[in-house]
Parts: sequence; structure tokens; C-alpha cells
Amino acid sequence: MSQGARTMHVGRRRVSKGLKALIGAIALTCGGHAMAQDGTLFDWGTDPLTGPSIIIPSFTPAPFLREVPPNGPAVTGFLATQTPVNKAVKVENNQTLGASGLGVFNAQNVKHTFVDYETASPFARFTTLRNQVAVSAATGPALVANQSFIGNFNLYPVPNDPTRPAVVVDTGGHYNVPFAASDYFASGANMANESLYPGSPDFRSVPQGNSTAPNIRSGLFTLPIVRASLTTANLPSGHQHIPYVSRFNNFGNPGFTNGTGPNGQPAFFFDASHGTAGQLLSRGDFSAMIAHYRARGVNGVHILDGGVAGYDKAQQETDANNGWHFAPFENIFNGGGAKIASIDTVVNVDGQQRTLENSGVVFSGVYSLTQDGGNGHLALLLSNLDNVSHTLDFPNKLGGKTVVASSADRTVLAGSHKLLEFTGSGTQWNLLNATPVFVDSVRDGVGVPEPTMVGGLAVLACFGLVRRRKTV
Repeated sequence: MSQGARTMHVGRRRVSKGLKALIGAIALTCGGHAMAQDGTLFDWGTDPLTGPSIIIPSFTPAPFLREVPPNGPAVTGFLATQTPVNKAVKVENNQTLGASGLGVFNAQNVKHTFVDYETASPFARFTTLRNQVAVSAATGPALVANQSFIGNFNLYPVPNDPTRPAVVVDTGGHYNVPFAASDYFASGANMANESLYPGSPDFRSVPQGNSTAPNIRSGLFTLPIVRASLTTANLPSGHQHIPYVSRFNNFGNPGFTNGTGPNGQPAFFFDASHGTAGQLLSRGDFSAMIAHYRARGVNGVHILDGGVAGYDKAQQETDANNGWHFAPFENIFNGGGAKIASIDTVVNVDGQQRTLENSGVVFSGVYSLTQDGGNGHLALLLSNLDNVSHTLDFPNKLGGKTVVASSADRTVLAGSHKLLEFTGSGTQWNLLNATPVFVDSVRDGVGVPEPTMVGGLAVLACFGLVRRRKTV
């Protein structure tokens, strides 16, 4: 990976080169980021023109735009039926657009263009496409004004990303040479689409032996949240942030292979016989991750395959939807004046400051100083994927107010998630309730690069999902 820029922006502040190595262990910001969210969800494995279709209505239908065979007129016709915010297209790695494909951008103002150029000079190919879209009749002016957005898979502006191993051992050959942070700015992209795939070779991990996480599942949970937080911190104003997400994806990762799956795939078995019982992220954990992403500046998510045998498309879309529309956060986002409480990558746990990774603990939140009759409202999601309980201390001020909560309320049991809600009173946030959320302790299963047919063949066949996976 290229070293990228000599300095980086953290919480919109410049940080010296000497601090870059510590970026995974410093406080990025303690609140105050105003939020402008589309609340947009996408599913790479669906296509409204050819199927399968989306299952959960809150997902935006996005057709694949192809030059071979050309389908530009069909895509243009479909987009004409969509509301402006729902006009989205996807461009696969093997598609270089010509007259047919580019005609879509001349005819329709495409709000989101998701590109998947990963091989054969991806930076040059993406930059060329971005520049072609920028001069198109309908989409071009909006793109230049940051009203329409284009990005490429795993192109995001984080120099020296500390969530990556020093050497990526990738048998799939797609993570060895990731884009540099400087490529994001040079390409003209205005949408960050980083990969947040737990289990992929471009994340450090306990099985690879290069993670400080207390157990496998906590590393799977915290490191993608750290990457999303760093992307938010480095993203220019006006750009959008829509990462690719999954519950698990070990494609090309020999460190996350301990057996062969039912379809002959390199699998990772989470069970007692492999000494990995309880280490798979549950469906509830996946929903909690999505909620944390939203509370850390993500504008939407783009799901790939779920990566767990028997975990079907309907379940994955449901879980992502539940996390994105987590009611305590959603109500604040919709109520006016919403701001992020924290995108810190460190947390005060049991009286010590530790990174999210080595503690296995994350807290994220959203607040408004104008809601609750002008008193303000704060919602915090606390997650602990460690094997033991932990007690959190919050920063001195969140949104200019001190958080008041007992030690018991700030304690999170092992492998659980907790919601704390507060109302404002003067200079304090006073606790309203402390409630377990995303309760799901089913953490055994088989992690795979794509859904297998074990326990889910009929469901997958119904939705047309027995197919080759997207290249990542």
C-alpha cells in the first residue's frame, strides 16, 4: 500500500506524521459532528432488471449498468421510475462503459454510482469513468456540486490504515494492492466505499496472530468500526460515506480457514470441536455493528453476501435494516439537530484508556441539544464482545454536558449490547433508562466467503442467489 499523504486529517484537524502510527489508539473527537444522512441501504446481490430483487423495502434498487451486453436504455427507463434519491447504479469489474452505459448519466441524474474496478489498472479505469460522468449532461453538474456521488470498492481516504496487517496474505489476490488514500483524492471520487468485511485478509485478526483483540469475535467486531471511524474523520466535507459490509467474509484469507465447507469452500468453523465456540458474530452483533456505523458518520451501507452458512438474503437485509433503523438513534436523527457523540477509537474501560480493539468494547451515540422540549436527548449504544464484563467511563463532556450514570448502568456484560438514553438538564445528561439490546447469543456456525446451500438451498433458490460471488 502506498504511504499516501504525508499528513492526515483527524476530526478535520491536521495531525503530524509522527502521530499517524498512533492513530488507532487516540481519541479522534468527542462529538459535535452535525449529521446529514440519506439513510440509504443497498444490496450488491440484487438487480431490479434481472433479479433477484430486494426483499426489505428500505433498500434502494440499483441495477447493474453494463456495456456487454449493453443495457443503457433499460437502466435509463428504470431510473425514470425512481425518486431522485433512489437513482443508483452499479458497475462491475468486467464492465468498461461506452456509449450505451454513459448515456444513462446524460439522461438521468444518478444519485449514487457504485463502481467495482479492482483489476487491470483500477485507479486509471475509475478515474476515467469519474471524469466521463462529471461532464455528462444530467449527472455531471450534480456530481461536481457533491449532490450526486461516485466511488469505487475499497477506495477510501485513510493513510496507513492501522486496521490492516503489515503484509496482506490474500490467496484470492484482491487485497494485496489496495488503493492508497491519495488515490481517493486524485481520482475525483466523492463517496468513500471502504470494505468492512469481518474475516477478510485486509483486517488484522486473532487467527492471523496480528491482532490485540481479547478474542476472535471482538476483533471481528471492533476493527471494522475503527476503519469506518477513521474514514469519517478523513472524509472531506460534502462527500458521502457508504461502505460495503457483511457479517463475515473470509474470501482469500488462509488465516480464517480451519476446514472445508459443505460446498467445497474454505470455511471457518465456529464451534467447540475447533476451539472457537461462541466466536462468530451473531445476527444481533451484525445489527449492532450497523447501528455503530451510522452513529459514526456513515451515510448508508452496501451489503454483500452474509458469509455464514444458512444465513439467507432475507435475514441479512433484515438484520442490516434493524441496525440502521435502530429506533433510539433513528428518532434523534429524525428529530432535528442531530450530532455524533463520538468517533473515538479509544475507550475508558475499568479505569484505563484502551483501544477499541484490545478492549473489545465500543460505545457510539447520537444526541440533539434541541429535542426533549429544548433539554436535549442523548442515546448511547455500548457493546462488549470480550469474554468478561467491563465498566465504561465516558468523556468529560458529550455535547457540552456531563454524562451522569451509575457504575452498574455503565457496566456491560460479556458478549452483550446495552442502550443508555438520557435527557438533558442544565450541564448534565441524566439517565432515563438502561436496556439490553440486540440480544442474540447464537455465535456458533460456519463462516464462508459466500452463502452455502447448507440449510438454505430452497430459500436461496427462491431468490435466485445460487450464483457466483462478487469479486472482492
